Amino acid sequence: MAPTTYYEETQYFRQTWLWALLVISGVPAAVVGITAVATDADAGTNVPLWIGIILALVSGPFVLFYCANLRIEVRDTALRLRLWPFHLRTRTVPYADVASITATEISPMKEFGGVGVRLQPTFYRWGVRFDDPLGYIVEGTEAVRIERESGRTLVVTSTDPHGLIRAVERVGGIDD
Repeated sequence: MAPTTYYEETQYFRQTWLWALLVISGVPAAVVGITAVATDADAGTNVPLWIGIILALVSGPFVLFYCANLRIEVRDTALRLRLWPFHLRTRTVPYADVASITATEISPMKEFGGVGVRLQPTFYRWGVRFDDPLGYIVEGTEAVRIERESGRTLVVTSTDPHGLIRAVERVGGIDD
């Protein structure tokens, strides 16, 4: 029997600042690379092939971030997270490991230093240390904070944090 999915959501990397950063870094790199190949090519060089390779390398991050997504599912046995294509397997959080789950507001850049799977940086006298919480930061500032029985904390952005919390509490039998 297939497991039942009680809640699911998919988030994509559509932040304006991220795409601006990709364009600001990618377009000049492509122009410099194409100019270098076109002006310094020897007589036997296959210039169109090299320009194609440069364009493929520069456009790769655009395609990667456009297709990348975070999939959150509340199933019979566990909360499942997958940041595709970076995770080869789905990450699971068994309900028995969830001590509490609460909605929270976060600042992705200030608290986690960006988007993606992030560890919160802590600055101390000798440098930077990456402690809890582990964050799955993709879209927006609304998130769910999951305190685990092991003492670790997990923060996951959500477009509907209260719906996600209700589903986890209902399916997992978690009292908060």
